[in-house]
Amino acid sequence: MNIKELCFELGNSCGVSGCESDAAVIAGSYLKKYMNVSTDALGNVIGTTNGKGAHILLDAHLDQIGLVVKSIDEKGFILFDKVGGADLRVLTGAEVTVHGKEELFGVICSVPPHLSKQDDGKLDISTMAIDIGYSKKEALKLIAAGDRITLRNFQYELIGDKISSGAFDDRCAIAAILYALELVKDKLENIRLSVIFSTREETGGAGAKTGAFSLMPDYSIVVDVGFGDDPYTSKSETISLGKGPSIGISPILDNSFTKELIDIAKENNIPYQHDVMGRTTGTNADSITVNGCGVKTALLSVPLRYMHTANEIISISDIEFTGKLIAEYLLKKEEMCNA
Repeated sequence: MNIKELCFELGNSCGVSGCESDAAVIAGSYLKKYMNVSTDALGNVIGTTNGKGAHILLDAHLDQIGLVVKSIDEKGFILFDKVGGADLRVLTGAEVTVHGKEELFGVICSVPPHLSKQDDGKLDISTMAIDIGYSKKEALKLIAAGDRITLRNFQYELIGDKISSGAFDDRCAIAAILYALELVKDKLENIRLSVIFSTREETGGAGAKTGAFSLMPDYSIVVDVGFGDDPYTSKSETISLGKGPSIGISPILDNSFTKELIDIAKENNIPYQHDVMGRTTGTNADSITVNGCGVKTALLSVPLRYMHTANEIISISDIEFTGKLIAEYLLKKEEMCNA
């Protein structure tokens, strides 16, 4: 498996919350190599096997943050709103793609510093607009209210094993799960396993809530991204790229499951880090835990820099370490079932 190419292909697909179908098609095409795949009412891509033993669920979310068309003004400028946690600080002057009847290039309007006023630093999305160069009449032929907008995606290889793209939150986690499945593909038929590539995480996690309810697993590993280290953030609030996934520690997560993953990482010399949270995790783990009669849930986070921008950076080695940890856990469960 070429993890770099997989991450780039997943990251380049459009899947703003509520409109994840393009990303779902690509992710589903890879998942079909390992198990039976279906799509549910909310667009979740769900894979299942028919093994025995405890039912294990792996979850990573399909959707990405983005924007949505509200209207077009008299001069042809697009007025928009946020979908999920789009960062206003990186929007002014940003290049975007408007996903209308065809993909259209646009630029978010930016006031030149020479003309800016003292309070222009207070960003307000209601005062922002997108310039696509069209008149209102021309724009209305191709764009409608509700069309999604993404920050224009540039993909790069950096020095070492680091790569950059938009939508690595959370497509790199999907890549990690697919890599884990590749590592255990000869044993999958013996494991009772489900995989959800879930929708709408960035807007409340509806996909994971309903998907987990329909499957009713005994255990769940949620794979998301964590705040990667950079020169401007505290070490206590970030995790380092290239040093493996963080294993979440939180009151809402199952403590014994967390310790089991730590032990597996130590036994197999898989690098890992800690991410300690005093309350909930802000991921799908929070909702999956309390689904049905309760699900023992653990959280793995792939270190990612510059979250919710068009230039998120990850380390390929962290995808490998995350996938290996998941794979070793699955192999342990397979051995227990067949002992």
